[in-house]
Amino acid sequence: MKKLFLLISFLVSTLGFSQTLVTGKITDQNGEPLPGASVSEKGTSNGVISDFNGNFDITIASEEAVLSVSFIGFETKEIIISGQSQIDIELLETAVSLTGVTVQGFSGVMGKSRKRTESIQTTPESVTALNAEGIESAGITDVSSFSTLVPNLKFNSAQSIGLNFITVRGIPQVRGGDAPLAFVIDGVTIPDPSLLSQDLYDLALVEVVKGPQGALYGKNAIGGAVNIYTKDPTNKMNNQIKIGVGNGGFKQAQFVSSGAIAKDKLFYRFSTQYKDFDGLLTNEFLDEKVDFREDINVRGQLKAKLSSNFSMTGSYQYFNIEGGATYYSVNPTGTDGEFTGGILNPNPSDGNNVIFSDVLGRSDMNNSYGTLNMDYNLTGIKLQSITSINKVERSTNGDLDFLELDGLTQGEEITTKTFNQEIRINNTKTDTKFDWSLGGFYQKIEKDFYQNGTTGVDFGGPDAYDTADYINETQTIALFGFGDYKLTDKLTLSAGFRLDMDKFTQDDALFVTNSERDNNEFQPKVSFSYQANKNILVYANYGRGYRNGGFNAQPTDLFNREFDDETSDNYELGFKTTSWNDRLLLNGSVFYSSLNNQQQYILDLTTFIAGVYNYDKSDVFGFELESRARLSNFLDIFANIGVTDAKIVEGGTTGGDDGTFTNNSAYDGQKTPFVPVSTFAVGLESSFNITDYLKFNGFLNMDTTGKTYWHESNRDAFTTDTYSLLDARFGISYKNWKLEFWGKNLTDKEYYQEFSPGEFVGSPDDVAWRGQPLTVGTAISVKF
Repeated sequence: MKKLFLLISFLVSTLGFSQTLVTGKITDQNGEPLPGASVSEKGTSNGVISDFNGNFDITIASEEAVLSVSFIGFETKEIIISGQSQIDIELLETAVSLTGVTVQGFSGVMGKSRKRTESIQTTPESVTALNAEGIESAGITDVSSFSTLVPNLKFNSAQSIGLNFITVRGIPQVRGGDAPLAFVIDGVTIPDPSLLSQDLYDLALVEVVKGPQGALYGKNAIGGAVNIYTKDPTNKMNNQIKIGVGNGGFKQAQFVSSGAIAKDKLFYRFSTQYKDFDGLLTNEFLDEKVDFREDINVRGQLKAKLSSNFSMTGSYQYFNIEGGATYYSVNPTGTDGEFTGGILNPNPSDGNNVIFSDVLGRSDMNNSYGTLNMDYNLTGIKLQSITSINKVERSTNGDLDFLELDGLTQGEEITTKTFNQEIRINNTKTDTKFDWSLGGFYQKIEKDFYQNGTTGVDFGGPDAYDTADYINETQTIALFGFGDYKLTDKLTLSAGFRLDMDKFTQDDALFVTNSERDNNEFQPKVSFSYQANKNILVYANYGRGYRNGGFNAQPTDLFNREFDDETSDNYELGFKTTSWNDRLLLNGSVFYSSLNNQQQYILDLTTFIAGVYNYDKSDVFGFELESRARLSNFLDIFANIGVTDAKIVEGGTTGGDDGTFTNNSAYDGQKTPFVPVSTFAVGLESSFNITDYLKFNGFLNMDTTGKTYWHESNRDAFTTDTYSLLDARFGISYKNWKLEFWGKNLTDKEYYQEFSPGEFVGSPDDVAWRGQPLTVGTAISVKF
């Protein structure tokens, strides 16, 4: 052991010999970070780019080295290190940029889909990302508003706060279960998909990477990952206040503050937001609004630079959301079982699409989340430790028959507690052909469920009020690694793996059973990328992903006691191009996924038991294109399209443990439910100076969702035709003040977010969840 310790010490000291680590932050003259700025050691090939917060780390050969810093539209700056280990750099806009005579191309968006900072135009993945400026311009306030800009991604919510339905590349989310996307905040994987309901604000980056990402993000990244990074604490004091109002009684207040407690050593960032909305949808029986919502969010960060090599960041976030629930409309397609125009019946007086329950549903969710991130930079290597704890409490109470009938109500309480610990070692050398990272991960999740209601019997039995109906516990230990090797100057081989070792237990007090299952899943990833020139990248990827299985409350003729792990093998070919002096971006990919044991959810109303079942095999084939063009310094146009053909190949059989079974082979060859066959978006973005101090910006987006099948039968009566939603945002800035106007669903289109055919769940009626009507508002903000 002593010899091993001496060897490690020798290697570390050797790596650090005669080299110096320099860290810093690059901003414009207003203190705003410049992501993607180039930082190079003059006279060498050594160089890095700044991340989405403007931060950079570079290892130089000499303390007297000169750094050259450049960014499109800004003057290049040279800095002599002179022994400095921390340098904050401010760049000035060029005269050409200020006059607007020459049209500037796109500077590129920095992402972190492969756990390291790089331009999405050089990342061999299907990635859609926005940095802080893009987030503000597009008015991104939640995952749903960002999903409209991502092809083959659909985000819906229904029934209660925190119950989401995410579909990505033909893989839908299991209701109340794990999402097909990993959800990552500041590098920490958050396992509870209900947190996707939280508001997004004060962000530095939001990105979606598609295709199985198990090698990089672990289980449940079967369709990809959502990466969200908050803004860093700053060395320079800055604050912002924002207030807003809108229709439906909407009110908003936001405050952000950041600065140095001890200059260059200890920094803080504090942000908080409050929102209140009275609602727009009416329960006709109770004559009350049902889609009301109140949201409070508080977030704090402290970052300490304990030395030039060692930093610690601690953060804590709390939010509480309360709102309406269970406001389904009954028999939305009419008594003849047909749609009117393929969407909603436009005449509520016919008795269709009317919310008419005798109970005003309510739900709430509160979250406490804390994390500690420690970074230790050695020369050429960064050691990182991320520790987090998370507790989510959700509750729902409301009607179950969704009519003015007494006697059927529902109630549910869910508590999820999570502990994460990750250790990661990253290579930081830039002058090498081989780039790598490796590490280990531990996670423990405990989820308690409690249900009750008035259905003639209590869902939870006589002791339900004293204990949870059932408790699920999952423990995961994972080992992972990923590396890039430059075979030539243009051809790069990337390979990675993750071995997840899961142990799942369920203690069921309702049916007095105890269950346990183990699963070890190896998730490899391989890709080749060819950088034909600085403007053209082509790539080929293979990846494997999985979503873990579990146990249902008890078997019925619709599902078994246990449901299996879902796995996917995905193959993808893609390209990324930049042309017209960096004014035109065109990216695309074609993909094929083979899924085994794809999971689906169903509520069996004959037994009032919900469960998950598996298709034996299903396939997904699709493609997607994304494009953005800068027509002038004042106007960008963007568009994206995604097409997905998701089919059940072998439906198999379910049930049987209770003496009956359902033969799902009748659905072989049918479209997978909850999957839009296409998505399409087109929009305009504009930003220009009216005077030296007065600036205009605008954003207009038309998002179109293609035909969606709500059941495996694919009947026309259970199908939604194509519909489009129009969103817009316009703002005027004067010095540090900004006035903005926004609108969502400006054409007031009626549409569904969920539809459930009663015929297949034992209900006499179909039910549907209506989408948000037209909402408009205005806000004013000031920075100081």
